[in-house]
Amino acid sequence: MIKRAGKNLEEFFRRMRPHFSPSHRRAYGRMIARGLSDYHEGDPIVVCDLANAAIDAVGGRYYSGMVRDIIEAGFFPVFVAHLTTVSSFVTKGKKSFLLENRFGVIRSLKELQKPYFLITDREGPAPEQATKVVRMIYEHRLCQSGEDMEMPFFVHPYVGARIKLPHPYRIEDPRMARIFFGGNTTEDRYSKDSIGKTYRILTRRQVLAVATETAGDGIHRPTNAVEWLASSEAHPFVMFETQKGGIPRDRWIDALANSDFFLACPGVDMPLCHNLIEAMAAGAIPILQYAAYLPTPLENRVNALTFDSADTLREAVESALGMSPGEVVQMRANVSAYYQKHLAPGCFARRLFDGNSTRKNLLFNAYRVPR
Repeated sequence: MIKRAGKNLEEFFRRMRPHFSPSHRRAYGRMIARGLSDYHEGDPIVVCDLANAAIDAVGGRYYSGMVRDIIEAGFFPVFVAHLTTVSSFVTKGKKSFLLENRFGVIRSLKELQKPYFLITDREGPAPEQATKVVRMIYEHRLCQSGEDMEMPFFVHPYVGARIKLPHPYRIEDPRMARIFFGGNTTEDRYSKDSIGKTYRILTRRQVLAVATETAGDGIHRPTNAVEWLASSEAHPFVMFETQKGGIPRDRWIDALANSDFFLACPGVDMPLCHNLIEAMAAGAIPILQYAAYLPTPLENRVNALTFDSADTLREAVESALGMSPGEVVQMRANVSAYYQKHLAPGCFARRLFDGNSTRKNLLFNAYRVPR
């Protein structure tokens, strides 16, 4: 009870801080000044009327991904100027990548006298100009009706802003790493038992321990990522641990596109991690334990190799290492088809607003619900 009370107090101060912080007030002023000056007549509009600070979870990563997808789908985003959630476009690094895009800011929905689609977390009747309304639901739950839709996972905001996706790879081209892992593996973060207790899956370090043991002498740990990317030497298992010398951010997708399979380990406190989406954008076939956490689950030996225990992880690694080139190419083709249908930039927003339905619920935290 004491721990929960402390967390509630922390959340209260986080919500209130923008109202007293000079930097947030300045950021709010910058956003308000944009108005609708970027709007081009005829642009289809999506209004984000999101007042709850919960939308900025994990530094605004998911909100940022949603907005970028809206832009990629050809919509013009307009934000209602709630101090907390609008000022954070400037104060939060993951959202600030969006500032170079065209968008509008209004103080009230009454300012907009054109038809628009609305995403809101506020109660009340739909405004007259809102032709479709999406209610943002922060409750941790899964879909319960045809009106519900899960918020998907997106690539990291840096990748979305700086790298053109999908990567322009050719499905049939050979790659230099049969299995690849790149990421942080620090023990204090990635050995936390909470992910096992909550989701009943192996931690990142447990996955890596089993996979590297199975690969044996086939592990290659390059000391220079750029040199490895330029090399034509093939390896069964290539591993980069960020804390020991990682891959430059602008070459991360290139590294994934140089690999047949990506060992998609879980994050710190939840299964899904943005690197899974990035891997599939580069045509790397995921090896993972949490295929069911994507809104449309991945299928074992179709577009992924899945496992549910240490023993089946060993089988998945052995299968990847022993697979013929033809089988790899077929699985990569399936990964490409899945990505283009479900994960490519703009897919989510078009799916959200397509069809005749005028109301939907968008489940912001469905990915956190154990399956």
